[in-house]
Amino acid sequence: MVSARALVVNAIVGLLILFLANVLGLGVQISLITLLICAIFGVPGAILVIVLALLDVAFAAMIVPQLPV
Repeated sequence: MVSARALVVNAIVGLLILFLANVLGLGVQISLITLLICAIFGVPGAILVIVLALLDVAFAAMIVPQLPV
């Protein structure tokens, strides 16, 4: 069984990796789902989220279109 401390450490490391990816301009959305993936899978989960965002499969930061006035 995984301890709560391990999940917190994985979540922090994964969140730092996702934040670094955003600083580098990769446009990864940081949400509860991405945080849970990073908390459970750690660094490989963060890499998976980044790859899926780069391929526009999931977790890409979305720009809300403006409606015409």
